[in-house]
Amino acid sequence: MNGRLNRQLAVTALALLQLSAAIPAQRSRSARPAKSAAKSAPRTFTIAAAQSEIIVLLTQEGLISRLHPNHRVAVGSFSGSIELPADDESRASVTVEAAARSLTNVDKDMSDFERRGFQDVLHNSVLESARFPSITFRSVSVTDLRRTAENRTFTLNGDLTLRGVTRKVSIPVSLTLKNGQLRATGEAKFRQTDFKMKPYTGVLGSIKIGDEVKVSFTIIATAS
Repeated sequence: MNGRLNRQLAVTALALLQLSAAIPAQRSRSARPAKSAAKSAPRTFTIAAAQSEIIVLLTQEGLISRLHPNHRVAVGSFSGSIELPADDESRASVTVEAAARSLTNVDKDMSDFERRGFQDVLHNSVLESARFPSITFRSVSVTDLRRTAENRTFTLNGDLTLRGVTRKVSIPVSLTLKNGQLRATGEAKFRQTDFKMKPYTGVLGSIKIGDEVKVSFTIIATAS
């Protein structure tokens, strides 16, 4: 009987030893830092069109270039948003949509008669606004990102759809982010012929719009 009792005591002691060894290991596992939380959701900024400006600059190459060397066309109606991941701003995305019909000549030295003629050609011959009512830009990547405090510079690469044709464009951008507001400025260049548009020529060549188009912008966007 004493032998059986001794064996039971030995088994009990062994079990206690195993349990005591397991407790520190369990504590060690519990003390390990938790896996990093999932990536934070991107901040979304909505473009404030009333505070923003998009200007299209056309070059006049015809005889009237002495009177109107350039033409300024304002985009009157547009909307869009910017998504800015807090952990990796190089994954930012931008979407902008403009109403083609809202493009309006804003040359200060142009008469009302000339402006009406300009608008007619712009919307009925060049843009065909009734057939292609929207102009869109959707970014696909951000490159050359440089950041200093609230300031950033980068190249925004994306797809511009104009008159039903989509082409890749790259836009150098300067951006400031402060107090929940984003301000971005930049200038894009492209050729009308890239979008299968024929630069307008009229009045026996006295009016001749250059192929290159410049689009400058100041965008103000607020956190949603």
